[in-house]
Amino acid sequence: MTRLAVLWVLAALLCANSLAFGQAFPNRPIRMVVPFAPGGSIDTVGRLIAQRWGANLNQQIVVDNRGGAGGTIGTLLVAKAPADGYTILYGNSGPLSIGPNLYAKPGYDLFRDLAPVSLVNSAPFLIFAITALPVNSARELIAYAKERPGQLNYASSGIGSGLHLMGELFKSVTGVNIVHVPFTGLGAATSEFASGRVQLAVSTAPGLLALVRAGRMKGIVSSGSRRSPALPDVPTCLEAGIAGFCSTSWHAIVAPAGTPKPVILKLQQTLAATLASPELRDQLMVREDAESIGSSPEELAKFLRSESTKWAKVIKTVGVKVE
Repeated sequence: MTRLAVLWVLAALLCANSLAFGQAFPNRPIRMVVPFAPGGSIDTVGRLIAQRWGANLNQQIVVDNRGGAGGTIGTLLVAKAPADGYTILYGNSGPLSIGPNLYAKPGYDLFRDLAPVSLVNSAPFLIFAITALPVNSARELIAYAKERPGQLNYASSGIGSGLHLMGELFKSVTGVNIVHVPFTGLGAATSEFASGRVQLAVSTAPGLLALVRAGRMKGIVSSGSRRSPALPDVPTCLEAGIAGFCSTSWHAIVAPAGTPKPVILKLQQTLAATLASPELRDQLMVREDAESIGSSPEELAKFLRSESTKWAKVIKTVGVKVE
């Protein structure tokens, strides 16, 4: 009985210490690793959120860009960081659902080495076409491509990128044969669009909106469940009758596995409050075509498993593997 009593006391002390740690957290700046170079969409949105989130936490959130290998380098850094809540990852589908299936040795196991905090936002992908291409809908594009197998090209931001795999998903669900042309970024493909050597592209709305407004490209179909406010005339995948193409670009917060539950909850709750701000929600929608979410850790865990399963199938179908 004495031994049992001691165990109960130790358990109570551990619980009390964990709760106290969660209540005192954070008492110094938090490092938020963005696993991509500065200036991109995920970095821009991450910094916008970090500033407001830090205010709600009464502590500074410092953005640390650690790009490379499709985001897996920065993600590995967080996976190996101390599990105290002071190093977190602002990631996306690249390192959190595609990378673990694409890279032979990413160096981390998503479900063993990282703890879900919250899904932050999501935005649809779109199929764009140059204005000279005589198609104005998904149905017309599919018919046109099937009549010309292998004659149409689509641009992405690189092999294994989310844009590449969305293009492959479109090919898979529609049965078309269009050729992937990887670039270091869609900006590098601008001259190819102008010349007509590349006719299609996969991107989120902000990526090619300037070319649409300049009359050089047009939106064909969105992968989201809602129409983009920036391109309200572009139908969704459901409206176009290609439900298998429905998917989104998304951002999420994860922490090292073993981070105390009270700390995870404090991060999640303050982030959810931050994302609920009408001003921030409007900023994300107008600037990035992104819808704020702020999920629970459990909801994010379920979502990550679903996304991992989906992209594993696409990657296997495409036959891409990076050493």
